[in-house]
Amino acid sequence: MSDPYPQRGAGYVDAYMHVGAPRFGTAAQALAACDRWGTAAAVLVLGPRVPDIAALVEAQRTSPDRFRAVGIPFGDTADRRLACVEATLEAGAIGIRMQGDELLQNPVVLARLGESGRWIYATDPLASERHTATLLEWLARYPTARVGAPHCLRPTLAPLDDPLAEELFRHPRFFAILSRQGQAGSSLAWPWEDLRPWVQRLLAWCGQARMLWGSEYPVIYWRGEQIDGTRRWLTDIAAGLDAEALSAVLGGNARRLFFQQPAPPVHMPQLPLWLADYPPPGPVPLEPTRQFQLPIELYQPLYDQYAEQNCPEHPLSMAEFVLARLRAGLGLPDAGGTQGAAQ
Repeated sequence: MSDPYPQRGAGYVDAYMHVGAPRFGTAAQALAACDRWGTAAAVLVLGPRVPDIAALVEAQRTSPDRFRAVGIPFGDTADRRLACVEATLEAGAIGIRMQGDELLQNPVVLARLGESGRWIYATDPLASERHTATLLEWLARYPTARVGAPHCLRPTLAPLDDPLAEELFRHPRFFAILSRQGQAGSSLAWPWEDLRPWVQRLLAWCGQARMLWGSEYPVIYWRGEQIDGTRRWLTDIAAGLDAEALSAVLGGNARRLFFQQPAPPVHMPQLPLWLADYPPPGPVPLEPTRQFQLPIELYQPLYDQYAEQNCPEHPLSMAEFVLARLRAGLGLPDAGGTQGAAQ
């Protein structure tokens, strides 16, 4: 029997996949998504309010050659956030994702990451002059530390007018991660051509060696996108990436940065109750109607079934899947195009 996923092992390395139940899926689902969509390896990143450290451990133990881990500074106090980070590093994480003012509110975490030569995955490096300066100072203080910037896309070049922005983006240990293409603020339809000048500026300031691709799985499903589309976008945006650059951005750079070194040691830490039994996150917004939000107790079993069925041969948006389940539950006929989706 032929391999149903012929792109498996093609060299794609995803620098930004989410993991963490119940909102972002399990380690097994992340691995299945990689297999189905031909992703050879990935950095699994915990998402906001979901400190599922056990999922990071499971993924790395199951597939040590395919997964690296990035955590979050979860907790309602500075001490708790540091404890969460320490537990995540014990679990083998290469770094911590920091969103918004987390970068400014956790100086002890920044020092811990810098001293150990880890990554900061900063989703808002240009949020203010202070955010940008903090990252530049951190890079200067810790010569083995590095910054990755997920969702590094904008429909305007205005945020890059600040001289500090150019200094950060030109820094040899700053890496732009091109993810969240369909939710980067574009006012246009696919391929969101108003993002092209930004990508061209990244090429000028970062060069192809410091640009990475990220799918933002499974959040892409919430807005009706698919993993292979996030790759194809790099060609369709027509920003000047030649074959060599595409190979680097889609896999070569991430493999060099994350997978040419031995995998970090992985241990399951003893977690305090507040971290092991974290409260469920909020509802999941499904595009294109943002007002339609699924309570998390409904989203998780629906996503479990959707993750089993969505594949390159029969791609299905999560919105279509949910509608098919609703039709089946109400005893209504299938609307066409989703045959079997509700089974």
